[in-house]
Amino acid sequence: MHSTKIKEGDDREEMELNQIWRGCRKIQGAIFRYNLDICADIKQHDPCCTGFVSEPIFTAVLGKYRKVAGMSETELRDVTDYFQIRDGRVAYRQFCKVVCSETLHKPAKTDLATGLEWNDPWHVNVIPHPEDRRRLCLILMKIAQATHIPLMPYFQDYELIAQNVGVVTVAHFSRVLHFMKIPLSEQDFLLLLRRYMKDGYLVNYVAFLKHIDNIMAYLGDNHLLDNSHDIIKDFPGRLVDLELSQLPPINGCQLVQPIFPDACNHPKKNRNQCDIVFCIQNYVYKNQVRTCEFLASFDTLNLGSITKNQFERGLSNMGVGKYLSQRELGILLDRYIDPVDINRVRWRNFVDEIDTVFTIKNLDKMPQCVVESPLRHIQELPRPGAVDWQTVPTNIRDLCEDAMAKIRIRIRNRRLYLHPFFRSYDKLNSGHVRCNIANQIFRTNGILLTDPELNAVLSRYGNELGFCYTKFLDDVDPAEYAMPAMVTKQELVECPPFARDNVDPEDPSEEVIVRILTSCKRQALVKGVAVIEFMTDYDRHREGEIIESDFKRALDNSSVIITEEEANIICNIFRSPRRSACIRYRDFCKALDEVFIQLDTSMGDAVLTAVPLLHLPNLDCVDCFLSFDERTICSQALMKLARKPDEISNLSQVFKDFDREQCGSITQNQFLRGITVRNMHEMLSSREFDAICKCFGVKKGLCMEFNYREFLKILDVLFATGQMKRNY
Repeated sequence: MHSTKIKEGDDREEMELNQIWRGCRKIQGAIFRYNLDICADIKQHDPCCTGFVSEPIFTAVLGKYRKVAGMSETELRDVTDYFQIRDGRVAYRQFCKVVCSETLHKPAKTDLATGLEWNDPWHVNVIPHPEDRRRLCLILMKIAQATHIPLMPYFQDYELIAQNVGVVTVAHFSRVLHFMKIPLSEQDFLLLLRRYMKDGYLVNYVAFLKHIDNIMAYLGDNHLLDNSHDIIKDFPGRLVDLELSQLPPINGCQLVQPIFPDACNHPKKNRNQCDIVFCIQNYVYKNQVRTCEFLASFDTLNLGSITKNQFERGLSNMGVGKYLSQRELGILLDRYIDPVDINRVRWRNFVDEIDTVFTIKNLDKMPQCVVESPLRHIQELPRPGAVDWQTVPTNIRDLCEDAMAKIRIRIRNRRLYLHPFFRSYDKLNSGHVRCNIANQIFRTNGILLTDPELNAVLSRYGNELGFCYTKFLDDVDPAEYAMPAMVTKQELVECPPFARDNVDPEDPSEEVIVRILTSCKRQALVKGVAVIEFMTDYDRHREGEIIESDFKRALDNSSVIITEEEANIICNIFRSPRRSACIRYRDFCKALDEVFIQLDTSMGDAVLTAVPLLHLPNLDCVDCFLSFDERTICSQALMKLARKPDEISNLSQVFKDFDREQCGSITQNQFLRGITVRNMHEMLSSREFDAICKCFGVKKGLCMEFNYREFLKILDVLFATGQMKRNY
């Protein structure tokens, strides 16, 4: 395969030949399995036999076979870029030599046994060093003894998904070994990979399992194992015992977690006053400590100062003393020393300065002040155990940058999103995971790093809690495509006045007064409230007059809602002539009572007779209005349903089960379910059902409900009077 130059101005990274060869191998496998003729399809687009085609044609032809070959879009793009020349065309003839040359010597019809006729199915790598070969034999011997269940089905399950033949990925290989309780150290696992690695990224598990089976067969045929699958004691020339690692494995590998220094036992040297104060503020903020409560008990006389020993004892009770050495404690005492008495410490100044991490003192006197909690220097304070990256040697920093660049390229090419992987292990949502978990996530996503590169990355983002994956992902993959864009806060816009709102004050004419009283009467009638009962409570001396503010308050309590201007008009009409601040509420209530009763004065003014008036509140709404056709359909439907009234169908019990609040209404869906239970839905068509729901509809809030009580009464009346439709 020849090397080509990347076009100028292209920001793509340097292509790796291993990835190009992997894509070509997949195309070769598809050609061999399905007897495809990709070269003939490409030659049709080159009538002049120049050996070159345009890039869109080459991509379109390979795109037809991409899913059959199991290629990704990235691999297809890499293969196209590799065989592309400077003028944009693709040298398909060289591509055919690489991919299709071996098919010329193959017969047209052959039986496919394993799908690996082009490759050796028992491919293994040579281990030149004799000590490594001896150690590999001991590892295989221990794995053969520890395995009591066949491993082949676990690897074949992966082939059903990945459509590979005889090979698996490194992550799946290690995952199967870990699932079968076969712990391996990192050196042992890497030695297995050196032996069975194939194509630079896959593991030949067929050869691995074949060697395991051969070992088991040899031991069984020669009777070298006892009933516990251990080598017999009198075995001549017994092998040196090899104990596998007992540490908890991660993907079949062992990773020693770096030991970070403890900030309590190894405090930072040569810290100044600011570093000491920042350390105390960080501890106080994280543990939510009230500093004043630990020091105020020593100041019994409330002087604002305590002795040095008392101050040191208070810091120890607070939990900060273990973070401070004697030198740092002396620096802290010199900062808050009392100028009047040098043997005492001003603890209130210390508390005020430490509590600035929460808030600012006397904040009630500064309403416009914006408090930042915690302070920025506390937020950016590194955790104990973190390495000062500026003091790290240059070679380690360069190694870390190379590893970060490799991870960025892998994330961009494979479109990886690592945030969910780390969050699944961070149950406490602390932003940290264990270092071996980070290594497991890297290997799961195909990010293979060497030991020096991995240690450099862990040293940069590691601290006492483990691996800080939040900072790592911010530097490697900010995932801006997965984060919602922040929208600036919109300015408040005043709502324009409605057309029905009258901005100008109304003229208290007779028409306006009648309209306000009519509104009050309607509300009192529909809601069924006695307004006089709410106003009598404010008339303690029973004078018939109450204060204007109490009058308005009583209207609000009685649910008679009117505007402020309308209330002022009512107050001006019924204002008392003796006291201008009082309202004659009895006259107002008498005007409202005329809705319920009528005063009969036919027998003279001396005799007043109250005649009650029967008013039925109109509960109908605009949505419940029926036209002539709808009324006709509704009447015919009710005559049909009258054949099964409540005394026959017992519909009331079904509706009461739905009406838990006993308000007399249910939803239309519940009404349909109720008549379906009694097999009465067969009598109605869809138009008749809608007409009945509209006839007995009740508007409650924003929903329409069905008044089932009135519906049942109508059915009983129709059944009693014989107005029912017998033949329909």
